[in-house]
Amino acid sequence: MARFVIHEVLNQPDDFVSYMMNDFLTKHGFSYVEFKGQMVFRAGGGWFEMPKFLVWNYQNGVLHLEAWARYLILPGVYSKEKDLEGFYGIVVKQAYKNDIIQLVQLLHQPVAGAGQAAAGQVQQPVMVQGVDTVRYANFGLGFGIFALAISWFMGWFGLFFGIMAIIYANKGRTSAKRGRATAGLVCAIIAVVISCLWIFLVAANIFLR
Repeated sequence: MARFVIHEVLNQPDDFVSYMMNDFLTKHGFSYVEFKGQMVFRAGGGWFEMPKFLVWNYQNGVLHLEAWARYLILPGVYSKEKDLEGFYGIVVKQAYKNDIIQLVQLLHQPVAGAGQAAAGQVQQPVMVQGVDTVRYANFGLGFGIFALAISWFMGWFGLFFGIMAIIYANKGRTSAKRGRATAGLVCAIIAVVISCLWIFLVAANIFLR
């Protein structure tokens, strides 16, 4: 197996680690699925968004996490496991790796107010810094504007960057910059429509000659 592995001593409360992991997985679009006989968390599943996988457990204060990627060859047909290094898909893999590293850093944050409540007292809510996906909102807006600009005269590129913008903007809508992500999503959808029309007109012009 080729996986990016983290074995990190946290010594944090179990419920805090579970909350942070669930928050990370939800905001990054992971689903708990069976894949090749193993239950894993998976996000993505197409050519435009590289399928990403993750498994984790937390016991005796130690987090064990394994992350990897695969390439989609055909629908339902994947490459062998790839760690998060290497040139092919480096942008996506490096972003995924950075997300995990940032998550581990957040898992080390002091948990103010953690611990058991005294007898007869109500456990007060614990305030923690959760996972934020602001940079995905920024990517979504940037790609969306770029896709909209080039879709009028380079439809293939407009379609590609428009789809990328939709992927990133959807992730960014869980961030503190939801409005920025929504704006990127709107630009991306318009860009995809214009790009498809451009491609159709170009193809029609070729075949009708």
